[in-house]
Amino acid sequence: MAKDTDFTVLTGREALARLADLPMRKRRDTARRLIYKKNQRPAGLDEQIILLDALRSEPALTEIDRFYALIAGGHKVCEEVMVAEAEHWLDRFLEAEAQIRAMPIAFGLRKDRTHLVFSALNVALNLDLLTGARHADRLASWFREEVEGLQLRRMTPYLFNSSSNTVKCAGIVLLGDPDDIARIARLMRKLLSYGTEINNPLHWWIFSRFKAPKHLAEVSERAAFGSFCNSVHRLTAIEAAAAATGLESRRAALRAVADLCVAQARPAQKAALMEQAGTRLGAMA
Repeated sequence: MAKDTDFTVLTGREALARLADLPMRKRRDTARRLIYKKNQRPAGLDEQIILLDALRSEPALTEIDRFYALIAGGHKVCEEVMVAEAEHWLDRFLEAEAQIRAMPIAFGLRKDRTHLVFSALNVALNLDLLTGARHADRLASWFREEVEGLQLRRMTPYLFNSSSNTVKCAGIVLLGDPDDIARIARLMRKLLSYGTEINNPLHWWIFSRFKAPKHLAEVSERAAFGSFCNSVHRLTAIEAAAAATGLESRRAALRAVADLCVAQARPAQKAALMEQAGTRLGAMA
């Protein structure tokens, strides 16, 4: 049975062969687990990249699942600081931009285009920074258009989750356009505020009577809350950069923003991205 298979001990190709033997429905469910639950994938990052690369075109998956395979694979390529591969994966994001932006707004974290868009942009911006920021203007335009075009009356409570990637994107975009920092800072503050405003149970009276713990000591902290706290730290850094005066002060403040916003799953990854961020800031007039 697929649910009993330990994919962590398999190579990427062995995992794909195991998937190919499954009935279509079980194949889809298992492929989704491998996309969304990284602790169930093959242990080696190279093997994960092989697997996720193939899942980008897995026929058993929905279109949005295949986009998330692209996102997960791009994450791992950046994490491994595979510069040559990063260029190829970035090209895939750029080719998929129109399709990603055309996805519908739907209810559910892994079904909603808003979450998909900013997840994709976050990975694309990091891949672009790693490879010399050759597409920075295009990605910055994509980011601004999405932020300014958010359809707030159609947002779901999952905007609270999506705001983490959005603020990280803002921090990287500002490396190339610091003149826009005050406006972006205001928009990110409004985004975080609105995300908390709509992140409430739809049927509060049911939650309060049947799901709420009796005492504060019994409350379990949500994983999304930790991400939200990090987003507030990033916003504070962006606002500090907006308030900075003088070229050197602004550079130092934006470097602090980059330090919080670039991908940093591994020290080598962060070091490579911060080196590129420093190059961009050094060219700032």
